[in-house]
Amino acid sequence: MSNLIQELGQFGLSEKEASVYLASLELGPSPVQDICHKGKVNRATTYVMIESLMNRGLMSSFVRGKKRFYVSESPERLRAVLRVQRRDLESKEEQFEKTFPMLAALYNAEGAKPQIRYMEGMEGVNTVRELFRKLDGEIIQFSPFQPATPADELAEGLNEHLKEMAAQAIPYRILISMDSLHVDRVPKLPNMEMRILPPNLFPTEAEITVRGTTICMYSLKSAILAIVITSKEMADGFRSLFELAWKGAEEYPVRKS
Repeated sequence: MSNLIQELGQFGLSEKEASVYLASLELGPSPVQDICHKGKVNRATTYVMIESLMNRGLMSSFVRGKKRFYVSESPERLRAVLRVQRRDLESKEEQFEKTFPMLAALYNAEGAKPQIRYMEGMEGVNTVRELFRKLDGEIIQFSPFQPATPADELAEGLNEHLKEMAAQAIPYRILISMDSLHVDRVPKLPNMEMRILPPNLFPTEAEITVRGTTICMYSLKSAILAIVITSKEMADGFRSLFELAWKGAEEYPVRKS
């Protein structure tokens, strides 16, 4: 019986609720004194537990003669409870995803210290990609173009990521250090603007991306490692540098997709 009480705890029932439910389930329709005796819960508490279980739809009552009887609903009812809990959880998760960017912005407001996270491996890459898709505002990026890099794993899942960005029509500007001969090899996205920097003047082996209050920096030469910084001041500072470089790149080929 103790194992069943623990199992019912996984469904959100307290120990006493579970004891009363199981006692009633085993007894069948019974008066409260029989249930409290069987469940080893005092009479006053048993009434409270029965009311709670009735509110959950797990118990009901009826009057026979002059006496009230209480009865547990079929265990099948627990399936319905689980379905309701699952829907509630999904609804809460959906609401949290909508609220998260605002919470993150508040977390870094009023001069709070920057939040710094290290992401490793493809799991970290996918986490960063998902984060940037859910933030608000334009994406700006400074990146090298290398047909092959030691971190080729970064290409894993890239097409799916780009498709999701395209579906959202996210405003996107990129400064890319590359030979203009390779310009057609850069993936095209809706709302994307690109300007080219000559690699002999602007060599780099790192990628920097900014959206909202978040900055992500990838090393493209070593093992997959990303540093994610959430700071309004730092993100705004990088935007200023990006705008300066963007204007300076006007003399080089420009493409709007």
